[in-house]
Amino acid sequence: MRKGAVYGVIAAFVVIAMLIFIPVVGRVARDPAPAVSTDPVTGSETVTERDVTVPATDTKGPEESGDLTDVIPQTSDDTAAPGTDTTVGGETTVPETTTAPGTTAPETTTVPETTTAPETTTAPETTTVPETTTVPETTKPAPETTKPEPLDPEKKYVAFTFDDGPHPTNSKLITDKLLEYGGKGTFFVIGNLIKGDREKGMQYAYEHGMEIAIHCWTHEHYYTKEPGYFHEEVYKTADKIKESIGEWPTIMRPPGGNITEDQVKESEFAVIIWDVDSNDWRYKNNKDRTQKENVEIIVNNVMSDVKPGSIILMHEIYENSYLAFCEIIGRLADQGYEFVTVSELLQGPELGYKYYSANRKK
Repeated sequence: MRKGAVYGVIAAFVVIAMLIFIPVVGRVARDPAPAVSTDPVTGSETVTERDVTVPATDTKGPEESGDLTDVIPQTSDDTAAPGTDTTVGGETTVPETTTAPGTTAPETTTVPETTTAPETTTAPETTTVPETTTVPETTKPAPETTKPEPLDPEKKYVAFTFDDGPHPTNSKLITDKLLEYGGKGTFFVIGNLIKGDREKGMQYAYEHGMEIAIHCWTHEHYYTKEPGYFHEEVYKTADKIKESIGEWPTIMRPPGGNITEDQVKESEFAVIIWDVDSNDWRYKNNKDRTQKENVEIIVNNVMSDVKPGSIILMHEIYENSYLAFCEIIGRLADQGYEFVTVSELLQGPELGYKYYSANRKK
């Protein structure tokens, strides 16, 4: 036989052997030792497959295994196809191959691991926050109208009122003099003066039972001004009083007693005028007379007009006014008068009126 024919027979044998072994190469590592038989005709070995039981993969969840990271779900087949990678617990194990003696092992093709993407969670729809509604500015609170305790109809009462304060010393002096006679008074204050020692004087008066009321903010006469100006003058003062003593005032007095009928009707504070004018401002420092003479004129102006239910107008910022007040309160006390605040005298004044005394309003 020629050499070429021999080599052809050998090549054919190798090809046949490879065709037989290749399908089972991927299963050799997993299967227990397969039974091998020799073909009597060709002399080639034949591999007989046995039933193989694939062990179950670990099904422990992330909480049980202690790993709380995201776990990619994997698919498992009881019988993996020969030549494919087997994935267990996320790691890829390449099966071992058995190479027949005298042959070159064919290159194994690695099948890319297929990853099942975890189910995506649809984010819940976001709730649209409703637009906020702008609350309109509220109107200033209506003045409190707590009715004072009734006065004894058998007694005589008057109300001392003091304008243009507060004053750093006279507010306290006047308060102490009223307390000396067991009485009270009303202080109509200017808003832009409520500061420093003046404010302390006003607070002292309030803390000792005196009534604090609105005069104005700048002491300008606003009866000829626009309604907005009147409103600002009054409410800025009211706000300042509330800020200082913690109580919202209920009555007001316009500078000079000048106010229009429309302003009275629109006012949210009872308007207080007077029926006894001391004219003390005219004699605060009249150089044509001595201080004693000026004081005596102020005293006479009051004593000549006073009567039960009167509202007496004075100013707390002048020395002569204070000296005259000390004389007046002594004389009235001797006549049996008692001294109360305006709100007590009027027993809770109503809105929409001007009060001149307990006996006169319009």
